[in-house]
Amino acid sequence: MLGQSYFQLIGPLIFVVFSFGFGLVWRYAPDIRAIPYFALSYFLGASAMTGDFFRNAMDPVVAMYVINPLYIATAVSFCAGLFTFYSGRVPWKPLALQSLAILAALSWFKFGHEDIVMRTMVMNTGAFVLFGYAAVGLRRQMTRLVDRILQTVVMINAVQLLLRTLVVLWFERSTLTESNYADSVAALSLHFAVSVAALALAGILFVMFGMEIVANLTKTSETDPLTGVLNRRGLNARVAALPAEPPNATAHVVVLADIDRFKKINDRHGHEAGDRIIGHFARLLGCTARDDDFVVRWGGEEFMVVMPGADIAMARLYAESVRTAFEGLRHDCIGGEAVTASFGIAAWSAANPIAEAARFADRALYSAKRAGRNRVCVHGAGRPDEAARNAVA
Repeated sequence: MLGQSYFQLIGPLIFVVFSFGFGLVWRYAPDIRAIPYFALSYFLGASAMTGDFFRNAMDPVVAMYVINPLYIATAVSFCAGLFTFYSGRVPWKPLALQSLAILAALSWFKFGHEDIVMRTMVMNTGAFVLFGYAAVGLRRQMTRLVDRILQTVVMINAVQLLLRTLVVLWFERSTLTESNYADSVAALSLHFAVSVAALALAGILFVMFGMEIVANLTKTSETDPLTGVLNRRGLNARVAALPAEPPNATAHVVVLADIDRFKKINDRHGHEAGDRIIGHFARLLGCTARDDDFVVRWGGEEFMVVMPGADIAMARLYAESVRTAFEGLRHDCIGGEAVTASFGIAAWSAANPIAEAARFADRALYSAKRAGRNRVCVHGAGRPDEAARNAVA
């Protein structure tokens, strides 16, 4: 009995520890919305296993309608966490219907046809269905290696719940009763298997959450908080990832964009209005860019757009489309007035520092400003003054 009690008590302890651990992670990573579901799942699991330990002290009907729903809620909460993490939404209706079906079957085999063996089968088969539903339903979202490992462990846990129960009940069904269930091989093997699965699943989940936290920290450190585009640190990381020689010997292109007369906007309407204008411009730059392009807040109201594998003609078309669209906007924050922007373009090879291309693009941008603003100039179209005169013409 002492050995049996040990296994029945170590399980709840494992679940409580991990529930507390998930709670701590959630405190420092509240943006990962799935964590509370996993914390709740492990807490409910601890409650269910503790209830199993005291099953013999309860009325059989009370025990059935307290402990079994706790086990079901444990599985449902865990599945809800998986769906939240991978798809952002929980299919509550299917999960609720499966749970109600399990409870209905339990009630039948208690009051319609008393059979504890079948109730045990119903509970474990129900858990198999719930976990299998989540693992199979999310198979297209679980694409990384760590996701596949988690999916495999969830499926192994689901299958063992079914197969282990079949094997145990094959040998124990003739001796299993309501009074000896708490100390039966079926109950003890369940606690042991679930505890091992809980350890494995929690370990994988903590790794995943750690990866998410690191990714979020990296994203935060490499993006501009006002606009959400890259900052200079993010630019350096993206540039370092580009191949030294672009595919098909095609040059890259750098576009510098600057909002015209931005200081007057701040002076007349305040910095909050200026920030909103910057945000509008950044979104337009990002929405118009290609998937491989990346937008960088270069400083203040100035932005850089790096276009890998693009040519000057493509960059000019991009800049003109942004310029035209931005000019056509009317901004409520400045009384419905329009704002314009100027653009400078320069070719760039990844073999050279991007700062060199930025200097050339800046010269072209200066030409656009001197020519009257709200225009696109390309470095190399002539000397800056000549480029300005050509742009005016």
